[in-house]
Amino acid sequence: MTSAASAQPHTWRLPPNGAHAASQRHRLLVGRQGIFRADFSLAAYEMLFRAPGRVGLRIDLWNSTQQDRATEHVIATTFHRGVDLVGDLPAFINFTRGYLMSTPDLRCDPSRVVIEVVESAFADSSLRHRLADLRAEGFRVAVDDFIGTYNQLQLLHEADYVKVDHRDLASRGQALVDLASGLGAVLVAERIETRAQLARCLDMGFTLFQGHAFEPAVTLQVADDPCPPDVQPRSRLF
Repeated sequence: MTSAASAQPHTWRLPPNGAHAASQRHRLLVGRQGIFRADFSLAAYEMLFRAPGRVGLRIDLWNSTQQDRATEHVIATTFHRGVDLVGDLPAFINFTRGYLMSTPDLRCDPSRVVIEVVESAFADSSLRHRLADLRAEGFRVAVDDFIGTYNQLQLLHEADYVKVDHRDLASRGQALVDLASGLGAVLVAERIETRAQLARCLDMGFTLFQGHAFEPAVTLQVADDPCPPDVQPRSRLF
C-alpha cells in the first residue's frame, strides 16, 4: 500500500547552465498552474518540473528515465520539503507508465494526488490493473492530452478526469469531446487563452479549465538550502 511515511523521494537537477549557474546550484524549483471552474474558482493545481536557468523545457521529448526523475522531483518538492504548496486542493502530477509500474510506493497521500497519465503510456492490462489498484487506495486518475488514441481509450475505464487541449478541438470538435466523456469522466480543457474559447468549451461539456485565461504557470522556489546528503549523488537528470 502507498504510504507518504516511507523513504522520501529524491529531487533532481539539470546540469548547471549559463553565467549564473553557480548561484543557482541549490535552488529547488517546481511549477504550478491552477485548474479552475467556469466561475474562476480554483479547483486543483497541476504541478510541473522546473529547473533554474531553464525556460521552455520539452519534457515530453525526454527519455523515460529523465521523465521519471522529473516526476519524482515534483513529488519531492510538492510534498516532502516542509512547505504546503497546494493546501487542500488536489495536485495533478504527470506519471509515465514506467514510473507507475516500477514504483510500488508513490510516496504521496492518495487523497491529495491525481495521477495524470502521459499520452505516451502503453495501456496494457498491467497498467490498467495498476491504475485500478491505485484508485482503490484513493488516488484519482487523469488521461492527459486526450486525442482518442487506442491506448487512451483503454484507460478511460480507470479515468476520473480527461484533459483535452483546446487546439485539438479545432479539428476534432464535438466528436472528440463525446469520446472523452463517454464513460463519465470529468472533462478538463487545457490551453484556454480567451473568454471565447472558454465559452466554446463550456458549450461542449467541459467543467474544468486550465490556461492563461485563468492564470499562467508560475515557478515556485521551494528551498535555497543545499540538498540533503542522500540526494546529492543522484541530483542530476543527465
